[in-house]
Amino acid sequence: MKKYILIFAVILSFTCPYFAQNRIGVNAGYGYYAGNSENSAPITDGHKFRSHILYGLTLQKEDLFGLNLMLDYSYHQITKDNVFNVTTYPDGEHQGPTIGGDVKLVSHNFDLAYVGAISRYLSYGAGPSFVIVNRIFELDAPVTTGSSQASLDDKLASSHLGVNGFLMFTMPLGEGSGFFVSSKLKLRYSHSIWFDEGPRDLRDYYQSFTTTQLTLGVGYSF
Repeated sequence: MKKYILIFAVILSFTCPYFAQNRIGVNAGYGYYAGNSENSAPITDGHKFRSHILYGLTLQKEDLFGLNLMLDYSYHQITKDNVFNVTTYPDGEHQGPTIGGDVKLVSHNFDLAYVGAISRYLSYGAGPSFVIVNRIFELDAPVTTGSSQASLDDKLASSHLGVNGFLMFTMPLGEGSGFFVSSKLKLRYSHSIWFDEGPRDLRDYYQSFTTTQLTLGVGYSF
């Protein structure tokens, strides 16, 4: 996760050569997959990827090339325990205990949006999104077969392009203090454009995600 925060910091340094009319904030909230192509996989039957907690960073530049722009980075992870099972054969012949396997869906979301004002405290925004997703299969313990042990830690990395839109409420914490609280309702859709295939055959495979999220945050205006 640290490298994605570093990416956000690098983008911030290029978009903000000085701090006039800037806002920086942190937030957390609740997200829900209204649509998730991973839920159609047989292995997730009964273990759908739906609700999740998310954490984010926000930068708003009110006058960048004459535009009011906002850059959001958010992160979330969903883990489904014991989604599949692997049977062990300790002596190579006789069946041993069954080991459970987990599935994780990890998402790093970068949203850029043009921001428009509805009123003093209410604004809206819309723009493109770039999403990095890792879908991970892993066993709770190594599988023993005879004298050998094997473990499973299979990660499929993918990149997505999409769009996002939001409504945001912002309230200053006192006159002239610079601090504010905000709440944002966002909708995002993304579709896969690249996979780290490795030995897999992914010619007919794709990922698409439709996410709604509600966050509460605090920030500071410069």
